[in-house]
Amino acid sequence: MGHRLKIFAAISDKTKTQFPMGGVRTIHKHCRRIKTSYIAVHNRMTRQQILDLYFMDARAKVIDLAAFMDRVERASGDEDFRMKAFREALKELENGNSDRAKRVLLSLSDPTKEPIPTATTKAASGAYPAK
Repeated sequence: MGHRLKIFAAISDKTKTQFPMGGVRTIHKHCRRIKTSYIAVHNRMTRQQILDLYFMDARAKVIDLAAFMDRVERASGDEDFRMKAFREALKELENGNSDRAKRVLLSLSDPTKEPIPTATTKAASGAYPAK
């Protein structure tokens, strides 16, 4: 599966918009919610275009991650399984393979096949504790 560019459009009139990297977004009149279109662009964009388009967003996310890790390290108490899983997921980013997002997701996911008999909490924790 290729990379996809997610386009969010506020809807007002029915128009078609051509994007410079390819693809068309159709906007329908009188639609009150935001529609999402996906445009396959990975084969049409150069590495430089991808960097130009996404670098500042990725930079901000890396800074947010660094700030999160600093806050956790400054706080009192022991780290729980979530932070350990987080650190393991970060190691997946260092591997040179092209499926980093999949490996990060799988490293944080519950690998079991059978459902649990009863929920132990009211919310998901975002990481699997038994890893």
